[in-house]
Amino acid sequence: MRANAQSDRPRPQDRRVLPDRRRNGVRRTLCLAALAIVSIAGPSTLHAGAPGPDDQDIDTPYEDEATPSEPMELRPGFPGQRDESMSDSNRTKRTQPATATPLDPAARLLEGDDASEYWTLYVELDSGHRITQRFLLSNTGPGNHNAVAIGHLIEPGRAPYRYENGRRRARWTLSDDRLDFDISASHLVLQRPTGQLRITKDDIEIRLFFDFPGDALAGRVPEDRLPKNYHVEVLAVAAATRGTILAPWMSVPLEVRGRTWLAHTWTRHNEASLIDRRVEIYGYEDGTSFYGIQVRRGKSFSRAWLIAESNTPSMVESLINVPASWVEIESTRQEDQTASYAIPRRFEFSRGPNSGRITLGNEWLRFDPLAVIPQPFRWFIRRKTKPREVWADAQIGVRLLSALESPPLPDSSEIESDSNSERETEEETAERSVTGVASITFMNPFEDR
Repeated sequence: MRANAQSDRPRPQDRRVLPDRRRNGVRRTLCLAALAIVSIAGPSTLHAGAPGPDDQDIDTPYEDEATPSEPMELRPGFPGQRDESMSDSNRTKRTQPATATPLDPAARLLEGDDASEYWTLYVELDSGHRITQRFLLSNTGPGNHNAVAIGHLIEPGRAPYRYENGRRRARWTLSDDRLDFDISASHLVLQRPTGQLRITKDDIEIRLFFDFPGDALAGRVPEDRLPKNYHVEVLAVAAATRGTILAPWMSVPLEVRGRTWLAHTWTRHNEASLIDRRVEIYGYEDGTSFYGIQVRRGKSFSRAWLIAESNTPSMVESLINVPASWVEIESTRQEDQTASYAIPRRFEFSRGPNSGRITLGNEWLRFDPLAVIPQPFRWFIRRKTKPREVWADAQIGVRLLSALESPPLPDSSEIESDSNSERETEEETAERSVTGVASITFMNPFEDR
């Protein structure tokens, strides 16, 4: 360990909250539940997305058709950075719906030979660094609840730097409330109101703290957006983040600030039997926070959901739940069309007044998630899946119907003109362009589907 390494225990000053960059003004919240279904004969009902230990074990892990979703409720809260000058009593908060179940980030510790769960973090730092991180608990192979932590630190101009830890259940620790994970030198703390990601290896140190209050922007992906017995909760969207990183090529720790996205996934079944591919989109720019997910199995099952929030003076707070279709546009390049793990060129979605496009750009990370899994566990897992994980830049563009504030009454001498009417119609829609990142996880290559 380096002499200048900090203590694992967060100092009081590490828990301070970042200043809020939002401008004063009204707020708008967007939540789109996007849906793309190619129906086949026969009705079906999806199993409810309650936490893992309470799930019923359904014999059929996958059904091809789902019933239409009911309007979704958001976990209340604020994305991005907070304003230290605002007290809790002065800060406007949403009210948690009485029927909504609070999101629980704790480990489920599922039983069953194929059961697994994982927490995926993406961290984007103002210094230009990026961090991808996953904490996985799996029952595949000998024993239950074996743990693996794998991450990458990306610095512009350098190759991604990978670090990992893996332990059998007896050799890693979990707090009694199942919120603190210590997998050798990889640590994840999901205690509210401040979450922590700490990597304390000899070659790399990452000490990050992210805002994790109970009223933050978050959401449970509705059960009819996912295969049966497959559950995803989005726990943080562009949460304000601060801390230090110390890479092998750095002589002293670098103080950083940025944003963190966090999602928790769990299933009692082999994940590769439920989905072929999973796409996640993370975005933040100028007060607009974004998270989207699409899961797909063959040509008969393709569903998507997204959650976003925009803080701009021209917008007012509004909840929108609009079912939409994500149309996938494949790459026209010959090498992409023949590749076993080809990523799409873009997604387009439209429903009513809301429309958008997600365009995938430069690919900056591609790896085999099983490469770091030790034997004999890797052999057991490869019998059912040959995964690949790809990360690429993304550009998100969304056009939304705005909920405008009531305008002041016109002067009695004022006469409305056609140009005024046209301007008001244009103001009823708002465009948001967000720079983001796409994560594409393949469970198997195309030829094996």
